[in-house]
Amino acid sequence: MLLFTALFASLWICQMVLNWRQAKRFMAAVATLRASGDVVIGRGKRRGMRTYAALAVRDGQVAGSRILKGVTVFARSKPNPALLGASMKDLIDGTVDGLDRRTAAAAAHAATLYSQQRRTPVTAAAG
Repeated sequence: MLLFTALFASLWICQMVLNWRQAKRFMAAVATLRASGDVVIGRGKRRGMRTYAALAVRDGQVAGSRILKGVTVFARSKPNPALLGASMKDLIDGTVDGLDRRTAAAAAHAATLYSQQRRTPVTAAAG
């Protein structure tokens, strides 16, 4: 029983480390998008599988993208050329061609977050 517990704990720790490395790689890829415009990240979920879309937005259109989808912690983010030039309204409406359901849902979530952020006025802190 002790051997099983030790094995389970070591596999769990290994999975956590691999998950951390995947997140670190994704955020490094997102950091490269910052030069292209404002960056927003959305999430799409379908039957337990998640997809994350990081969009660089300039003048209401997608200037760059990174999509992270996969089943394991070995999945890597990739650019999606179908998103380039798409407007935020088209993403929210789901009228962009060439996207699978999870990617379209993640991009729509990111576009919704972006539009909500733009509607909220930013006030300077009094100090």
